[in-house]
Amino acid sequence: MTAATSRDRFRSIAYRHRSLPGAYGLRPYTVSVVLRVFGGTHTGEGSETEMVTEVVELDGYPPRVRVLDDEQLALGGLAKGSVEVGPITPDCSLGGMSIDTLRQIAAESGDMVVFRLTGPSGTRDFRLVDLRDDRALHYTLRLRPLTE
Repeated sequence: MTAATSRDRFRSIAYRHRSLPGAYGLRPYTVSVVLRVFGGTHTGEGSETEMVTEVVELDGYPPRVRVLDDEQLALGGLAKGSVEVGPITPDCSLGGMSIDTLRQIAAESGDMVVFRLTGPSGTRDFRLVDLRDDRALHYTLRLRPLTE
């Protein structure tokens, strides 16, 4: 068995197991990557088109979202209301999420990329602060709210 085959096998196992809490209704937040494309020459000018990509685990269940406490906010130099999203399973034979989708490499100058969380207290847009991709089996996002 090659290293790539082993990696895919472990990612597939993680992908299946990470969806279980969502299957039982234990993940109250949904997460989306939103690419806003503007028709004008500058960000915010002209007509706006949104392209939304859901961040999901197996069978469309959302990843874990954790609201950071005061100590984590202070240590990370983050704004109040910041959250951590993940683990998010990387690409594998069953599915997973492409790192390019999370980074929105398709965005061009003048486009805006936000992460939209919908949960018990409504819908809010967030900006990516940190994308940890140094683990073999998952990504983790740190997001700060666009408005406080």
